[in-house]
Amino acid sequence: MTNPSLDAYQQVFAMSGLANRAGGYNGFGIQLQQQLQYDLSYYFNNVPPVKIMDQKTPSTANPSVLEKLGSWDLVWGPALIEEKNEKGVPTGVADNALYVAKSNAVAFPGGPTLPTYVVAIAATNPSSLYDWETEDFSVAEVVNWTTYNPSNFAPSAYNSTDPYISKGTATGISILLGLESPSSAASPNTTLQQFLASLNPEPGTAIIFCGHSLAGALSPTLALYLKENKDLNAFGVTLVYPTAGPTPGEAAFASLFNSKFPPLPPGWQQQTGTYQSWNTMHWNDLDVVPHAWPVSELGKIATIYGQATTNMTASILTALQTMAITDSSNSGASYTRIQNQSLPGQLQHSNGSLISIKTPPETLQDYMLQLSVQHVGMYNGIPAAGPNPQVNGLILQQPLPKPDVVLVPGVTAVSELEMIMKIISQIIGWISSHYVLVEKENATQNVEADQ
Repeated sequence: MTNPSLDAYQQVFAMSGLANRAGGYNGFGIQLQQQLQYDLSYYFNNVPPVKIMDQKTPSTANPSVLEKLGSWDLVWGPALIEEKNEKGVPTGVADNALYVAKSNAVAFPGGPTLPTYVVAIAATNPSSLYDWETEDFSVAEVVNWTTYNPSNFAPSAYNSTDPYISKGTATGISILLGLESPSSAASPNTTLQQFLASLNPEPGTAIIFCGHSLAGALSPTLALYLKENKDLNAFGVTLVYPTAGPTPGEAAFASLFNSKFPPLPPGWQQQTGTYQSWNTMHWNDLDVVPHAWPVSELGKIATIYGQATTNMTASILTALQTMAITDSSNSGASYTRIQNQSLPGQLQHSNGSLISIKTPPETLQDYMLQLSVQHVGMYNGIPAAGPNPQVNGLILQQPLPKPDVVLVPGVTAVSELEMIMKIISQIIGWISSHYVLVEKENATQNVEADQ
């Protein structure tokens, strides 16, 4: 077989995107897991059949995918969890997802050709309020990394000495390590750690952790945890390829990660592409998400696409920015990016569905549509649509081929605009609840002062 057209960095990034496919659906957990597994059968070999979809045998990847991605086998998962909200009601979406794929030979630019495992972690599901509140935005409290136990942890006061991660990052790692591959998936009834312990890889085998958005914070943190826990000792090379991630922790944590994961393994040659660095968080400089959580970076998000042209939109964005800065500051820690590489974004005036985007934003929808394009499309590439030419992405020139949408019974697809409207509703709800809490706290303090 000829070499794939995507280099190793692009292959890994594309596979992190495949973990996100579950975010495009609504349904119950078991249905969403079946849907993700069914979708992955288009991209990978040896995906176990999804019987409810009349699949009888393990999959063979579609030839159009093989040309770009190369030949990969699904070897664990996919595992997925649908959480419950604070009232105990299932969220109806995939809140976290994870899978592992393997290739017998990956040609690393500037390095050798190695057998390689990829641990792909799903990004924030835009439809998941749980993701936003419990993992992404839970940064006002921190967890001491030196005593962190994923199965039993609690936030503690920042001591300015030890490495710390946000409570949200700690929660995300706990969830990922608790996921179990279902009985009908690859390597059934095992956790990720159990699966890794069962392997006897060839000498020099590589393992790569990757993820976008929320998973751009979780993937380096998970890799560091497993490395320090000696779960990765059987592998010759351990790499991370995070993209578009918020900061998982503060300065000491970033320094610890950087010391354990240098940008290149010994003897490998640096490449010239801006996206071609391992163990480095790559981010679009017009993407809001990786501006979280350093306070100096958060101060840019309200006007990152220009000053909003209406007072209402400007007020909402300023309030959101103020909330984010307050939460980051309340941690007491100085959130700091791991080693990173910014990529030059370009403002867009419509999305891939030909919905017009006003720049500077007039409405919150304009802002969120631009955010969505910058957070996803500008990394993956945006196909030509109507009169609009294609826009090449910062990592992939264009997205991977996609299968026809065939839904597992009980699953419904979610459009980008539906996601945007849900996010807008959530943002307005957060801002309202935040100010209600502030008013309650002020009232309580006033009463106590009077007493």
